[in-house]
Amino acid sequence: MLWIMFTIKKLQMGLIMLTLAACTKPTENIKIVVDTDVIKYTALINVTDGENGNPAPANATITLSGAAAQDIYELSGNKEIKLSSGIVTIGLRPTIAPTADQPINVNVEINAPGYNKEARQVIFKAENKQQVVNIQLTKIGSTTPPIVTPPPPVYNNVALTFTGRCPNRTDLEIRPSVYVYFKKSGSNAAFQYLGYMDKGKISTNLLEQNGTYEFQIVYGAETYRVTQKIDQTNYNLTIDMPAACNF
Repeated sequence: MLWIMFTIKKLQMGLIMLTLAACTKPTENIKIVVDTDVIKYTALINVTDGENGNPAPANATITLSGAAAQDIYELSGNKEIKLSSGIVTIGLRPTIAPTADQPINVNVEINAPGYNKEARQVIFKAENKQQVVNIQLTKIGSTTPPIVTPPPPVYNNVALTFTGRCPNRTDLEIRPSVYVYFKKSGSNAAFQYLGYMDKGKISTNLLEQNGTYEFQIVYGAETYRVTQKIDQTNYNLTIDMPAACNF
């Protein structure tokens, strides 16, 4: 465990590059760019209340079991797996990978007071590096069928580039590889899955021109959000990510 934590925490989940801005001194304006793309095979676990689609209650817990459980880490490199806003991204430690004839399985169990226990098997396959596992909780004794969320409407493509910011480290810049959720700003609707952001970049056709949206990511058991009005086809967004800055 210690060596994997050293690799992930010391390098903070990725390749660290030094970018020198034009300056009069060689050490002036140095930016350390931290790439979080080290855990290659990941699964986002999205736990919701089946009656309304809202995130799982804050006291919901997640437990992993099975032979591969010892090789599973949270995306930030933590061994402790916790939900935040009903979401956590888990993945295989970087030194192992599934093969075409040998997928890697882990059992996921969700418990929350007042709800029935839910269990799923997450299967990591060689051909599928990212996946989303949706788990709906049902209240004990409830006969209400789980809500079915319709897919969002489709619009023209919009390209988003996210840069993670470290509030207390101006010399650090985060290039996040994470799953992104979104909803219209001011809406009471639940967040919906937008897509996977690779090294800070994501292209999507789910954003309406002149609409204002909240974007949400979960990293290191913390939830981070940023809001942007969409009235053009390219945006650079900055999002605070203090959990990615602890090294």
